[in-house]
Amino acid sequence: MKVLSIVGTLAMFLVGGGIVVHGIAPLHHAIEHWSAGLGGVMASTLPVVANLVLGFIIGAVVLAGVKAVSSLRGAGK
Repeated sequence: MKVLSIVGTLAMFLVGGGIVVHGIAPLHHAIEHWSAGLGGVMASTLPVVANLVLGFIIGAVVLAGVKAVSSLRGAGK
């Protein structure tokens, strides 16, 4: 179950990052351009890694925001 939860979390970051990247056209085209110049396996790997990293960063920012708001509101009181 531990492996499934880790894989599921990574998939969530990957999908979320992909949604954001596709929503920002200049970023999406830049990643496509950079990956096409690499060729081979890296041309397929770079967009996936970029989506994963961006999803992780956005997830971390959202988590920090939720924790900050919760502490300001005195969650649990």
